Amino acid sequence: MRSRLYIRQKPPDPWIAMNLSALFPGLGQFYAGKQGWGVGFAVGEIALIGSAVWSIFAPGGNTLTGLLLLLVALSFYLLVLWQTYASALAVNPRPSKQTQRNAWYGVFLSQILPGLGHFYFQQAVMGGALLVVGVGLALMANRYPVLVPLPPLIWALACYHLYRTEVSSNQQRQWAIAVVMVGLIAIRLTLAAVPGWIQQSVEQSIIPSESMLPTLQVGDRLFVSKNPLYRPQLGDIVVFRPPAAVLAETPAARQGLLIKRVIGLPGQVVQVDNGQVAVNQQVLNEPYLLMPPAYRWGPETVPADAYFVLGDNRNFSRDSHVWGFLLDTDIVGKAYKIYWPPGRVQALG
Repeated sequence: MRSRLYIRQKPPDPWIAMNLSALFPGLGQFYAGKQGWGVGFAVGEIALIGSAVWSIFAPGGNTLTGLLLLLVALSFYLLVLWQTYASALAVNPRPSKQTQRNAWYGVFLSQILPGLGHFYFQQAVMGGALLVVGVGLALMANRYPVLVPLPPLIWALACYHLYRTEVSSNQQRQWAIAVVMVGLIAIRLTLAAVPGWIQQSVEQSIIPSESMLPTLQVGDRLFVSKNPLYRPQLGDIVVFRPPAAVLAETPAARQGLLIKRVIGLPGQVVQVDNGQVAVNQQVLNEPYLLMPPAYRWGPETVPADAYFVLGDNRNFSRDSHVWGFLLDTDIVGKAYKIYWPPGRVQALG
């Protein structure tokens, strides 16, 4: 009974606290008995990351602000690590001079890179093997997504191997190494999935020409929503793959994307005459134009599976009045935000 009671009352180990906070801010404070601090740090980090993501990807957010918030979130993370160690050390002070290496410090190093903890314990062969395999798989996973689950597994195995070989019996905390391993795998898999999720949800596009002046300038970088349920509306700015007529004329266009404004929906009658565009005999109010169109087109009815699109710089845009209607199957999505350069950041309503 006394031995069990002794185990339960062990003071918190500062480097176990550091390992937990390295997974996510606040976990180390909970372990050290500072629940209030733990909640505050966890909520703070979540708020910073959430605000950064909203600022970068939301139509009304400022991209530069989002990037600065990510920097603040990283600084906050490092500050929490320092506070975690200081807080646990205050409860369980260490001697000023330690003659033995701390195994949980080695586990912490292995969280940073597999093998670092083994180098710390002078296990050069094992450390080198884990470092080469872990970093190599991480680099290969960028090209071969099927390998994505392997690097987090190597990180977790490096931590566990060091724990089994170097943590003494009086320092062992089975629950702690389990949390570290599961947390490493879960968090790193989540982080690895983020680029794929972004790629599936948002397309990035850059404006190569002046065909959309004054709305879009050459060099503007856009976020394009790739919602599969999206149906274009009048006035939407859409990004699309080059139609067959464009590819027949310019085969090199296959490598890029085009961007225009939706003027006619399926079934509507479009006509361009006297510097005005009329849809179903109603003249459009187009305050976004650089100048009125100097050509005539139509009237024609937009097919059921297509759209009529024009550039805002009407007289210097190769669009539907040149190559015909845009098939809905060629549409990538709606451009909803200029995210760069900083002075041009704005929503595209």
